[in-house]
Amino acid sequence: MNFTTFSLQQDGALLRVTLNNPPVNLMSAKMTEELFMLGGRLHADPGVKVVLVDSADPDFFIAHFDLLDIVASASDPSKASKYPDMNVLQSLALSWKALPQVKIAKVNGRCRGGGLEFILGAMDMRFATENSKFCAPESSGGFLACGGGTTFTALAAGPARALEFLLSARDFSAHEAERYGLINRALPANEIDVYLNDLTDRLLKRSAGVVAMHREVFNRMYSGIVEPLVFRSRC
Repeated sequence: MNFTTFSLQQDGALLRVTLNNPPVNLMSAKMTEELFMLGGRLHADPGVKVVLVDSADPDFFIAHFDLLDIVASASDPSKASKYPDMNVLQSLALSWKALPQVKIAKVNGRCRGGGLEFILGAMDMRFATENSKFCAPESSGGFLACGGGTTFTALAAGPARALEFLLSARDFSAHEAERYGLINRALPANEIDVYLNDLTDRLLKRSAGVVAMHREVFNRMYSGIVEPLVFRSRC
């Protein structure tokens, strides 16, 4: 299976997904489509235990969702979500969250808008270099971060910090994002790979059953909170 917006590199049970959609790594309709396709493949691939998502662009993990594609999807029913209660980004995040693998985002550079919503909703863990920036710019344009970002930001940071983050619409540093619970850790650029290599080595030693046990506990804790809020936050 060939993809045009990212590349794959598999090393045993570890799959690295490197986003590469020049010039600024926009989350486009094509990238969304291909991430759905990859998710379908991963659902049926017990040989992959850990998925690490990073970027080929040192300045942009994902800049934001392509605004032209948003306009096009609004006028083209074929590009709409298949689920009436969810938009495409919500569907993508929840479908990836349901994957049996442990999903990790390695952010280097800017992660904004739809890209931030994707890692908050779809990834199990998020790590960033110290030079990374995080932003939810939607409120500055007069609308909601409606790809699940509003809900997942509140769950990660709490309502007070979530409102500060979402309504200020400014770039937050990696250390601020760590302090607010949006990412696990902010690490120096020369240390992040060392840390993630050790972490993934440890995760690869865990059985699928043990991962599933933990995931089931979390699902029972949060499903009643996440699902209604996500479904009602459509654009």
